[in-house]
Amino acid sequence: MICAPAFAQHEHMPMPMPAQKPQKPMQHDLASDFLMQQASGTSHDPAAASPHMSMTMFEGWMVMWHGSAFVSQVVQSGRGGDQFFSTNWAMGMAERPLAGGHLMVRSMLSLEPLTVGKRGYPELFQTGEGLIDRQHAHDFFMELAAEFAVNLPKQTVGYIYAAPVGDPALGPVAFPHRASAAEIPQAPLSHHLQDSTHIASSVLTMGAKQDAFGVAISGFHGREPDNDNRWNIDKGHIDSWSVRGTWDPNPKWSAQLSTGHLHQPEREEAGNIQRTTASIAHSTGDWSSTLVWGWNHKSDHDAHALLAETNRRFKVSNYLTGRFEIVRGVRALTGGYTKDLFRSRDLLGGVGGNVTVYRAPGEHPAGFYLFARLRSAAAAHGDH
Repeated sequence: MICAPAFAQHEHMPMPMPAQKPQKPMQHDLASDFLMQQASGTSHDPAAASPHMSMTMFEGWMVMWHGSAFVSQVVQSGRGGDQFFSTNWAMGMAERPLAGGHLMVRSMLSLEPLTVGKRGYPELFQTGEGLIDRQHAHDFFMELAAEFAVNLPKQTVGYIYAAPVGDPALGPVAFPHRASAAEIPQAPLSHHLQDSTHIASSVLTMGAKQDAFGVAISGFHGREPDNDNRWNIDKGHIDSWSVRGTWDPNPKWSAQLSTGHLHQPEREEAGNIQRTTASIAHSTGDWSSTLVWGWNHKSDHDAHALLAETNRRFKVSNYLTGRFEIVRGVRALTGGYTKDLFRSRDLLGGVGGNVTVYRAPGEHPAGFYLFARLRSAAAAHGDH
């Protein structure tokens, strides 16, 4: 019996496959993630509070846009007034890799100079920018900014933000962009003690974030926008400063502590202000809440403000909202409801209302809002 050669015995046996290199898990780009989380200027909501925006790719750029518009009728008792008006804003962003980092350019515009007007809209006990019992309109140019972020060693991101009009590192996320305030059309009474610098001119910010901790410093022009002309870009040299520390222990929580020196911020009231704020925000995506404390210190007096705010979405298209404030001896409690009636891939349209009751020495008025709302959708939570 003749045996077949050894190689013949293995002609039809499977050949061993070359060793496969284990694939590395996909790594997030920290600098890009950092830019994408920002809400206004370099401030941010908790990462779990996904922004309501749409996005697409265009020639290497990631282009994003989002916005919100309320058409409201407000009726107030006591010395308050009634008015039909619209608060609104729209933001466009573009981000791409550049020079080993990531560049983001942003513009945010508002038609409130037309839809609200110079006199602002009625809001009992509100003050600021020369108005009493009224909330001023936002400028047409709310933000024009560019920001560059780069990955550094030890899980660190460094960044620089420059804006002819923008938001310095002072205070919490401004109320138009807070997830907890997304369904409340009116400004907080504490706006000018907490986040009124979100539209400042000549802003330059530098900062870094390592893991959960971040720090940023800003220089900017301290004077508030000119109420006589809301369509232009206010100019001024850098005469004010701020510093902010942040802590994000996990995606659901975000906290900040900041202070800033504002040079002659009020046109109608002389004097500098040292503003100090602290805030903590929590979000699960469908439920977002924020607690904010603010303190304005002037040479002749101090003013404090406390705000608690919440926005709870349930059964996909329903929202319960609440806000409680203590400002200059006034207590204000707001409760409201919004219902989505129109839903598309990019937009959510709804109707709602809220009621605010006030407690002040000798006064107990109330305010009532009815509104229609249109805003961009949040893909992360099933809105598409």
